[in-house]
Amino acid sequence: MAEGYESEALLEKRFMNRLNGIGYKTVRIRTEEEIMAHFRDVLNKRNADNLNGTKLTDAEFKRVLHEMVGTKTIFQMAQLLRGSDIQPYGKIVIQRDDNSSLYLNFFDGHDYHNNTYEVTHQVTVEGKHENRYDVTILINGLPVSQIELKKRGGDFSEAFHQIIRYRDESFRQLYRFVQIFVVSDGEETRYFANGDGNLNSNFMFYWTDRENNWLNDIDAFTASFFVPERFHSMIAKYTIFDNDHDKMMIMRPYQVYASEAIVNQVLHKPEHNGYVWHTTGSGKTITAFKAAQLLTRDPDIKKVIFLIDRSDLDAQTAKNFNSYLPKTVGGNALDRTEDTHSLVKQLRSKDSPLIVSTIQKMNVAVHQSNRYKKLLDQFHDEKVIFIEDECHRTQFGEMRKNINSFFKNAQHFGFTGTPIFAENVGPDGRTTKTLYNDELHRYLIKDAIRDRNVLGFNVQYIGTIKGKNISDDEQVSGIDTKEAFENEKRMRLIATHILLNHDQVSKNRQYNAIFTVPSTKMAMKYYNIFKELNKDGDLNITTIFTWQANEDDAEKKQKDEVKTSRHGLDGVIDDYNKQYGTDFSTEKFSDYFSDVSKRMKDHNSEARQNNIDILIVVNMFLTGFDSPKLSTLYIDKPLRWQGLIQAFSRTNRIEKQTKPFGNIICYRNLKKETDDAVGLFSDGSKEDFFVPTYEKLAEQFVQAIQKLKKVTPTPHDVDSLYDGGENELSKFVLAYRDILRVFNKIRVYDEFNWNKFDGQLSQQEMNSFKSKYVAAYDWLGKDRPATPGKASILDDIDFEIELLETDKINVEYIVNLVKSINLQNKETRDSDTTKIKRILVNPDSPKLKSKADLLIDFLDQVIPKLDPNANVGNELNEYLAKRREGEINDFSKENKIPLDLINKQLNDYDFYGKTDPEEVTEALNKAGYGFKQKITIKKRIKKFVAKTMERFAMA
Repeated sequence: MAEGYESEALLEKRFMNRLNGIGYKTVRIRTEEEIMAHFRDVLNKRNADNLNGTKLTDAEFKRVLHEMVGTKTIFQMAQLLRGSDIQPYGKIVIQRDDNSSLYLNFFDGHDYHNNTYEVTHQVTVEGKHENRYDVTILINGLPVSQIELKKRGGDFSEAFHQIIRYRDESFRQLYRFVQIFVVSDGEETRYFANGDGNLNSNFMFYWTDRENNWLNDIDAFTASFFVPERFHSMIAKYTIFDNDHDKMMIMRPYQVYASEAIVNQVLHKPEHNGYVWHTTGSGKTITAFKAAQLLTRDPDIKKVIFLIDRSDLDAQTAKNFNSYLPKTVGGNALDRTEDTHSLVKQLRSKDSPLIVSTIQKMNVAVHQSNRYKKLLDQFHDEKVIFIEDECHRTQFGEMRKNINSFFKNAQHFGFTGTPIFAENVGPDGRTTKTLYNDELHRYLIKDAIRDRNVLGFNVQYIGTIKGKNISDDEQVSGIDTKEAFENEKRMRLIATHILLNHDQVSKNRQYNAIFTVPSTKMAMKYYNIFKELNKDGDLNITTIFTWQANEDDAEKKQKDEVKTSRHGLDGVIDDYNKQYGTDFSTEKFSDYFSDVSKRMKDHNSEARQNNIDILIVVNMFLTGFDSPKLSTLYIDKPLRWQGLIQAFSRTNRIEKQTKPFGNIICYRNLKKETDDAVGLFSDGSKEDFFVPTYEKLAEQFVQAIQKLKKVTPTPHDVDSLYDGGENELSKFVLAYRDILRVFNKIRVYDEFNWNKFDGQLSQQEMNSFKSKYVAAYDWLGKDRPATPGKASILDDIDFEIELLETDKINVEYIVNLVKSINLQNKETRDSDTTKIKRILVNPDSPKLKSKADLLIDFLDQVIPKLDPNANVGNELNEYLAKRREGEINDFSKENKIPLDLINKQLNDYDFYGKTDPEEVTEALNKAGYGFKQKITIKKRIKKFVAKTMERFAMA
């Protein structure tokens, strides 16, 4: 049979044969009950010595399931599976029927040989609906990976949406241990992590070889990814736990290969340093953390020190760092205080193998303080590993030399997205290679854009200076370029252009922007111009910058109202405090900085009063600031080399389908500088850096329109497609979806205007088709009579409905705001709390309204009492669990209903979507209730269970 017509059944058979060939044993399992029985059998055999010849009884196995699953989240189960860094074993302790304690091991994360690898297929599980899973991989009888296969040539995203449906309808008990999903149509294959929240198709990853070549074919993918040693390592080693957001992340292939290269360098070339060139936005920090974490397992290494620059360390970044790291005896692995004593204490402690510090604090400890140097004498010749983030900036000064001279037996590993080469070398003449010896792994911006790990760029150049021998080029001789660029008329034209076009480029403010200028003087001038032109405050615009204590032009400004940059910023912060109800000042600049950073990251188009739409900066926020909500960079300053790439890259973080690329709008001619920088940092390749031109997209838009008009000439004609069945309706869905995809990209271009498509598709027609598209989406969401044995072809089509939506103030958004509250000081804590409570007072969402009082009570009663290093997410979960338990107990007492019965009904509703009326009737019969009483109480239970599940669901 030709490959192009390979059926799903044949693809599944071939895939399982491949797995058999690399060491997986096929086991025949067809039901959930058989999965449970098989796991029980493997668990008995695996722990035969501890069982002393007496297998687990039914009661004991129930205790096993309670300890392993119970009410745990997927996140908690994943942590249980892996154990700890020191003891990487999945293990539990239960009480046997004779009251003795029994230790059971169900996963060895240290040695892949000490596990069994099996595969089964076509397992049927009954939940809200009956689902049959294609292929399941088991380790020690435990389902840890589910693979969904589709025939070649279909819509690849169907498999992804099928998994979402399965999770919602039937994933329970041991299937909640699934760690990794894989989807494939034979030719295209992706993998992604399981989790408790919504799955995002943007985080389906390619698997590659070490040189970043795709291994998309299912055979090539299987031969690399599913080899037991590699597959085991993906689960046991290459997983990151975000403890603040209860999120498990599986690493991408280039992150895995870089981590392994560092470990290998330490083991086999201890005399050589090394660096990793991974492009900005590709997750370097996570890679660096993982490498550091793995190195702490080596007993010959006394300390692993992760060095960062203090300038990168805003409160949210610090919180993210700590959420990935294990807690130390003294608190967090990352200490943000200026007190060097705490760093020295961590270095001397045997309980802190992994330390995160700023390079500034380390320099004080080993160079500027004789007292600390003496305390650290023991490390002169000890094996110490330094992992250095953003090493193109942080490792080329005197502080690096001081640290090197103290730690004589240290090995250094640098991470950078923009290395220093001969072309962009600084005054000292040192390149990244001369500093770090060996390049261990590279993953360039062209690779990341190709893999959809970051976005490409739409760069537009807007001319602002015209005249004889005059242009926007900074290098033009014979004119006072500084005077020309700082001309107020020019600046007002630029500000006007931004105000007129910002809604278009930001998708009606779904996203925000940074505007970078060359000096604090111009930042203040622009701020005041915007303030004048934006009198109604329609856009929220502010600025942030640092200042010099004694500025060069202080003498000239003695008679000015605003004498220094700091005085100007004082006025800005006064406006900011009035706008957002905060209480910051330049005396509390770090708090102001943290709040600005947080508002930029928490941007939501439905909470405009809390947003910053445009942030004017000089240098701040142009490196190290990661926010998917930032989509646009306005530029009115010279940029080159790594500074240009770093600034551009603030805009290219993946978010939703509504963000197809980063927008770069240059009010200076930076084309040569852009081409030079792209060529240098893409190893000479430029083709993937830039998104298609307007002309190319316009051509695609016309083709998509023509395709739609062939299916349905007018919006009115869509109605008749329903008579033709799902096949006909699906043609419209797919055709209009293609239009949406192109429109989402072309709409931000300055050249775009609906008049250019007159006679082909008008804006009114577009909106009318949109209504029909939404109607089709809603129709498919309703329960319709199903054809026996036949699934709807539309069930798993990705409508990409997010292309039609703006942001929502939903439960997930609010809970994320709560979890990210900054507890470091009262001002920022109160600012964060006030912002959330303003939204909760009158929530639009009925779901949010049902739990608003819970969240407000938590903000009022718990948040003020928390320690600065507390995990807000854990505290919220504990608070909700107590409130839920209290409300269940109150309902039980008020209605004289057994507590066990209520809890059982809650569990049934959670999985099946309904209570079990027969079980309720039986329990009430035993309790002696009469006929009328039973009817009343059954209604109360049903209503209470539904309300409670809705009220306490925070995902």
